[in-house]
Amino acid sequence: MNGYIFVDPNTGAVRPDNNTFYKVGTSNPDYNIGFRNQMTYKNWSLGFLVDARVGGVNVSATQAIMDQFGVSAESQQARDRDYVLLNGKEVTYANYYNVVSGGTTGLLAHYVYSSTNVRLREALLGFALPERWMPKTFMKSARLTLHGSNLLMIYNKSPFDPESVASTGTYYQGIDYFMQPSYRSFGFSVNVSF
Repeated sequence: MNGYIFVDPNTGAVRPDNNTFYKVGTSNPDYNIGFRNQMTYKNWSLGFLVDARVGGVNVSATQAIMDQFGVSAESQQARDRDYVLLNGKEVTYANYYNVVSGGTTGLLAHYVYSSTNVRLREALLGFALPERWMPKTFMKSARLTLHGSNLLMIYNKSPFDPESVASTGTYYQGIDYFMQPSYRSFGFSVNVSF
């Protein structure tokens, strides 16, 4: 009731209410926003895209399972203290984590994080070869460009990338279940005109 976990006053046992469900949110963002810019100076060009996903929530089953098996930093701190502070009272860490993070996925409402994030989505650096470098009968112009994607997470409250999905489709969007970290990609391109 009122977001509290029930603790039996006589035994100190933590018990879940498996018959009551709470909506904790949606994985859909309230809105997405982005800013793209490209600058050119002489033969050089620099471009970037910064975007933000604002709103929505996600759930980390990975964090719940790590807590259950005692391999997370939070569960280690609870073991070191030998208790968890719950509803203003001390309960044994084993009792707490066996209920909250026990079972297949535990009480995942306790592992909900904001999906709001801001990232450097793309960046590119280009160089146009000077005309004097071009053979007169072969090429008119050439441009070399280095580019990267998903380069930097500027702001993120989740312990994982909230835009990743746990499978090959869109199923499990907003749920972290031992997903691989998101990755960066780098590449280059050569544009030539004849």
